[in-house]
Amino acid sequence: MWILAISVGTFLLWLFSGKAVRGRLEDWVVLTPGSLLHGHLWKLATTALFHVSALGLFFNVLMLWLFVPVLEREWGTRRFVWFAVATSLVGNTVSALVGLALAPATPIAGMAPFMFGSIAAFGTAFAQQPVQFFGVLPMKGRTFALGFLAFLVISVALNGEWVQGAGYLAAMALAWGFAGGRITPSVWVLRWRRGRLRKKLSVMDGGSGRPPKKQEWLN
Repeated sequence: MWILAISVGTFLLWLFSGKAVRGRLEDWVVLTPGSLLHGHLWKLATTALFHVSALGLFFNVLMLWLFVPVLEREWGTRRFVWFAVATSLVGNTVSALVGLALAPATPIAGMAPFMFGSIAAFGTAFAQQPVQFFGVLPMKGRTFALGFLAFLVISVALNGEWVQGAGYLAAMALAWGFAGGRITPSVWVLRWRRGRLRKKLSVMDGGSGRPPKKQEWLN
């Protein structure tokens, strides 16, 4: 609900602002590949909550309302927030890198990477979950996600939206690994912490022998 409220609020701010205010908002909030060359790294995050298209906002709000709450209930708010941040940053970063080679002035805005990532995560975590697409077409969660993937590939190819499409596909790939247990940041952190502890502590075999000079060991 917070994500939805912020997205609608920023769109209304942009919609009812004058040309001068719109220009300043786009200069300081909306990401373009060329802006990364000027060090505007914060735009990788801020552009995700800024929409300049009513159709794009409608699609994102629809996905937020229908499918995203299921993921938050399943994972918990903390893991869900990490997922939202990761898919947005990865998607925007990949789009910006592709845009540097193809179209440096292309605006990259909105939560589409997060939304497409959520669809991929839903199809992975709830592969056998029955879904009524718009209350008419029954299908399984996996079929729904694969259908959206096919729609995305065809749409990008027909419209030539290679910059945005690259980010969407990257976000979906990340979501697939995240929801399928192939990408586990918490486990990676625990392994890193365990490695650090092993370097600092000594293991004593049954307490035999002389203890080390530094009284730091794991019995």
